[in-house]
Amino acid sequence: PQEHAPLPLSGLRDRIGLLVVLSCISFNILLVLAIQPVMSTIATSFGGGAHGQLIAQLLETTSGIGIMVGAPVTGWIAERWIGRRNLLFAALALYGVAGSTCMFIDTPWILLTLRLFQGVGSSGIAVSTYALVSERFTGAARSRVLGYQGAFISAMGIVALPVAGHIAEGFGGWHAPFSLFLGALIVLAIAIPTVQPSTVPPGKASDSQRGSLKGLLPLFAIVTPVYFLGNMVILHISFVLAGDGIARPSVQSYIMLASSVLYMLGAFLYGRVVVRLGYRWTFFAILALMSVSALAIGFSHSIAVTSVGVGLSGLASGFLIPLLTNLVLNRAPADARSRALGFLYTANYIGNFLNPLVMTPLRREIGNHEAFILIGALWAAGALAQALVRRPVVAD
Repeated sequence: PQEHAPLPLSGLRDRIGLLVVLSCISFNILLVLAIQPVMSTIATSFGGGAHGQLIAQLLETTSGIGIMVGAPVTGWIAERWIGRRNLLFAALALYGVAGSTCMFIDTPWILLTLRLFQGVGSSGIAVSTYALVSERFTGAARSRVLGYQGAFISAMGIVALPVAGHIAEGFGGWHAPFSLFLGALIVLAIAIPTVQPSTVPPGKASDSQRGSLKGLLPLFAIVTPVYFLGNMVILHISFVLAGDGIARPSVQSYIMLASSVLYMLGAFLYGRVVVRLGYRWTFFAILALMSVSALAIGFSHSIAVTSVGVGLSGLASGFLIPLLTNLVLNRAPADARSRALGFLYTANYIGNFLNPLVMTPLRREIGNHEAFILIGALWAAGALAQALVRRPVVAD
């Protein structure tokens, strides 16, 4: 399929619409970060121990199930029925309503159900915004813009982590951070009159008439293990810090803030780095940074060194997300990008969901720091494979 001509910017309203499209992706990281500083508090409120920790972590990862299921479905719906623009509107509404309703709920199964639907909304936000960006930008410009989207993600993290920690302590306890999801409804009100229609209208062609995604299967296959390992900091650092005597949400949020700050740096640098190093060696750098991050957390009980480890994880993620998204957009046919992005997010969140099911019992068995040392060794092995294998999956 031929590329569709990018839409030109015309007037203030169109520029606001483009800003909305670029910034909406930040709600996907808010999905995780809003409750990250209160995970140990949530665990305590549900009885503590293994049971309480599992509920707290499921509140993070159940939204991932929604993304796993919702991403390919929303991509298919956008391509066949409602289009990418209308998908963005519906996704923002679902995300905001489901997420903010958790402020008033104490029953675990209802909380988990709401987070499941919020995850579906989050997947629709990601699929629609990345697909809309692919229509406007190509080549090196697309790489830079994907990096800028990453900067919006990190900016949200820089704001959300300390705000979530402080409002949890000062206002409604662990329920209070769920109020941050109301922001999606505010953005929706701005998006409706400003976001331009897609240049790829929805159609009802059969899958056999659409671009094939078979060439992306090897790439999708490595996404799950990469994100399984990559979510260690997000899902487990709160418990590592609590185990080291650092339990206050506000203090934890400032340590976690290092990840968002360096994520922003990585996102801004991504376009330049990938042009200079190429995809292969950029991915090698990501794996190496992840290894150093996990080993720093694993071997140290120092707040300073742990903060450095958390920060390096954010720096690597600032490269990783735009890299994988860029690879998918470059390799997928234009009329199949919504589906391709959906499958990318499904593979991503399979790893996200499996991590606590595997790593929580392992962490309890061998120790918090020892689990990070093991993950660091696995990252190092991956970096060596990327450097030495003649034809790696991530190549130029």
